[in-house]
Amino acid sequence: MSRSIIVRVILLIATIILSSDPAIPQNPTDQAKMATILRKSAAYCQRLDKAALDFVCLEEVTETSFNLSPSTDVYLYDYQLIRKAGGTKERRNVVSVNGKKADFRDVPLHTVKFQYENVLFGPVGLLSEYWQSRLDYRIVGEEAFNGLKAVIVEATPGPDLIEPHPYGNIWIRKDDGSDFKIVWDQRSLGNFKMIDEWAKDHDAEPLITSFSEYGFEKNGLRFPSRSYTEQAYLRKDRGKSASAEISVLYKDYKFFTVETETIYSKGQGPGLLLQGCPEPARTPKWHDRR
Repeated sequence: MSRSIIVRVILLIATIILSSDPAIPQNPTDQAKMATILRKSAAYCQRLDKAALDFVCLEEVTETSFNLSPSTDVYLYDYQLIRKAGGTKERRNVVSVNGKKADFRDVPLHTVKFQYENVLFGPVGLLSEYWQSRLDYRIVGEEAFNGLKAVIVEATPGPDLIEPHPYGNIWIRKDDGSDFKIVWDQRSLGNFKMIDEWAKDHDAEPLITSFSEYGFEKNGLRFPSRSYTEQAYLRKDRGKSASAEISVLYKDYKFFTVETETIYSKGQGPGLLLQGCPEPARTPKWHDRR
């Protein structure tokens, strides 16, 4: 059975290992601050969820496998996202592979150990009005992010959450409720149970780091700047041992449409879902032609 982890974001996409200590009651001041932050965040998620979008950017995907002998592949995509009442469409054209120019159009994302899509909509699955009624929140810190004040909020499953759902720590901008960064709790990632069982059989502990950063802003909405996931294990005899990692950088944005007043219906279902799959992705035919 493969030990790869596939991180898939269904309407959007996603660490430091989060504490498993019981939630600590917060004082009235923090409770009032938390209520204000959640109200602003719900309003921001509503704007993001209803937005009509059309933009392009460069997406640099670097994936490394450390099994047996380390190997790294770097794919540079011309990435486009179009979102309107009919739905969301992602399109990728390959610009280069491992530094060599390429021209493959409208191809699927080629990754072996990881899979993701729609990273932009990660905040909706954590802070929208729908999910606020199913998750618990508490303030765990404050710090600056790119020179702007942020409150660090921990989201954990609430008592009414029945289906599996991702959660973690969120860096929220104080003044408008938008999200600078999400660090996913490894226990909420798809395929974690299988990885945890494998680790126990090999006298190890899973150590998965996964986060997304939103460093670009346009018309009051924040867009991805970086995503990163590392699958590793902590072994008593050898310490930390990495199995695979993926780093995704977004740059050179060009915006054609960013309209936050457009009415958009995404239908029913969770705003964010991470799923695991035991098998690695197959190499697509276009990749064989390079």
